[in-house]
Amino acid sequence: MEAAYTVEWITENDRSRSATSLMMDDLARALEPIRNRKFSRLLDIGCGFGGLTFSVGNTLGIDEIHGIDIDGLALREAADKGVLTHQLDIGRGALPFENRYFDLVISFGMLDYLPFFDDALREIFRIVKVGGYALISLPNLASWHNRLMLLEGYQPRDVEVSREIVVGLHPWYHDNQVLTGHIHSITTRGFIELMAHHGFEKVTVIGARPPVSKRSFLARLADAFFSREATLARRFFYLGVKSTDTVERKSQPTTVPCARDRYSA
Repeated sequence: MEAAYTVEWITENDRSRSATSLMMDDLARALEPIRNRKFSRLLDIGCGFGGLTFSVGNTLGIDEIHGIDIDGLALREAADKGVLTHQLDIGRGALPFENRYFDLVISFGMLDYLPFFDDALREIFRIVKVGGYALISLPNLASWHNRLMLLEGYQPRDVEVSREIVVGLHPWYHDNQVLTGHIHSITTRGFIELMAHHGFEKVTVIGARPPVSKRSFLARLADAFFSREATLARRFFYLGVKSTDTVERKSQPTTVPCARDRYSA
């Protein structure tokens, strides 16, 4: 993927909302295995302002580019960029698309807002064609810096336990005390297993590096070194393929006692 095709549609709104928009080289590497595939339809779950959505679709030569989000203001900008927008909450019910409608579904840094991933992944499986793909990016719970911070007794940044206050963070985050709504993080190995459970076969998993310009030189050096291994990187991109239309557990999901309606994506 050439840079000229990836940054043209990215605005400051995209950069302020999406960490992925600051990792375009990593996104290009994640897309490389499907670069020459012929796709007709793309869906971005959590498309925000649509810059990444349209950039991926444009780069892959996709004509029909859809995006869903709960933010109506962001969707207006996404629509201006050429995205077919849908104001929906992925955490509440089925998506309004036919079975096997999309060739590619992408979602960057959205699932970690949900109390559980299963309903969203089950919907992704349903709407992806056999032979279609899912590309998902998330923070890595087992990143090198989370491991170090846990050893020192600090809270991982992407696991919030309060709606009122950010607690337990390392001094690195003294300028980042704003609640984001991230309530989950997962390891790369855990996510590979979860996607397999929901019917996707791993194509590739790569490590990603959000900018660390405000950190020390040693931190940036460590990040460059450890991010070469997806299991240690601060974020990861997972690319999986739907190789069949059935999974082992396509019956109703097992329910556990939880006040699910109190949560929102």
